[in-house]
Amino acid sequence: MVQDAVKVSSDAVELWKLGVLKEKDGLMMDAIGCYRRALKIDDNVENTYRKLVRQSMVKKSAPTAVSTPATETSHVSKGHDEIVAPQEEISEPLPCWILQLLSEDILQQIVLHIVASSGESWVNLSLTCKKFHKLCFQQPDPYRAFATHIYPLQQYDEASLTLNGLSNLQVLEQALWGSDYRRMLRERAFIKFQGCYISVVNYLRHGANPEGSNSLISPVHMITYYRYLRFYPDGTCLRLVSTDEPSVVVRHFKCEHLLKNTELCRWSCSIDDDFSVLTIKRRNEKYQFVETLQISSHGRRLYHRLNWVRSEAFKDTGDRVEFSMHSEKPFSFSRVNTYRHETAA
Repeated sequence: MVQDAVKVSSDAVELWKLGVLKEKDGLMMDAIGCYRRALKIDDNVENTYRKLVRQSMVKKSAPTAVSTPATETSHVSKGHDEIVAPQEEISEPLPCWILQLLSEDILQQIVLHIVASSGESWVNLSLTCKKFHKLCFQQPDPYRAFATHIYPLQQYDEASLTLNGLSNLQVLEQALWGSDYRRMLRERAFIKFQGCYISVVNYLRHGANPEGSNSLISPVHMITYYRYLRFYPDGTCLRLVSTDEPSVVVRHFKCEHLLKNTELCRWSCSIDDDFSVLTIKRRNEKYQFVETLQISSHGRRLYHRLNWVRSEAFKDTGDRVEFSMHSEKPFSFSRVNTYRHETAA
């Protein structure tokens, strides 16, 4: 009986986990279905799942320490009996030998090498110890290395440069930020290349009752589809609208083998509005499509989102058609490890 109860609870938790994954992918109807099935099996499954998550987080955050055996013991005598009680174990963290063996100049070069690989690796390195945190964020060199690495890969609108009378962006950079690269990174937006931007769109569609049905309630369907954008440093952009989940699309979303319905576009940033206005252009036989988005941060995640500004199409005759943005959602950046070897950013 106990084994059966444990198995039932385990099945319910697995269904609940599946529902959480579906919800993360934006498949709300599928997620609700998983939650309902789990609750039918075990009405306390949500509390069980939360308890498991807390236990997992506690295990991950538990500090690791090396216990050294006690070398002394204390003796307490009571009559002819002697009780031997060992002293409390002393826990000391292992020393970081690499920091003791290598000079600070070499460690700084390691930091600069990591910074050039990706911003995420830069942050992860800073979390390893106080020494690396100081070298990563309390010195100007890492900011300079990242800025000089990421900004030359950005594509800027030539018309915007011409209108502002600029032939070289370095002149503008010196005028606005000088050598303060830390402030430059905070104020000057950029596109990320080691992943793709995903927008999850949900909307409700009212259905119809089957013929002959006496039900007074009309069915409602939640429709989910995804918008994918992937940017390349050469100005190429891949655009895809699909009902397929990110787990199916992302790993195959590349220029070498275009997925069905993938569109090749060109992207560029304007130097106005803190360099944050992004334009994506594509065309077919009749229209030129222009989508305008704004690069923005989300919480502590720097330049993590693309917010819609407008979407429009132009005929060859000059007529303009503007599309509604009512149901559209912002894009969020999702890092993809396999992209790291394909791009330099």
